Amino acid sequence: MAKFHVNIDELLKGVDPRLGTLSRSLRALIKKSIPEAVEQVKWGNPTYVVNGKNVACIMHYKDHVNLGFFMGAKLKSKRLEGTGKGLRHVKLRRKADIDERGLGRLLKEAAAFVE
Repeated sequence: MAKFHVNIDELLKGVDPRLGTLSRSLRALIKKSIPEAVEQVKWGNPTYVVNGKNVACIMHYKDHVNLGFFMGAKLKSKRLEGTGKGLRHVKLRRKADIDERGLGRLLKEAAAFVE
């Protein structure tokens, strides 16, 4: 049977501690950059919603965390990876990979697409 997480704090208890530290840093940055975002667990990932629209999510992998942008194809940054119709992500392996100014700008731009 699948395990459903009620909240993000509960979800983060189950991830590798190193990745959990990255996720907590990203959560703080997201809350600072787009304070109007509602934090939810969707598809097993911390997801940030503005005006009912998905803006960003944090996805956990074995050795890294992705900061995903649902409207990422509309954003401009050399750090963005992916080739899907809309979703793009930034791969983060350590806290030093979190460029607060650059990622903060991307988060604000992504939120502006759904306002």
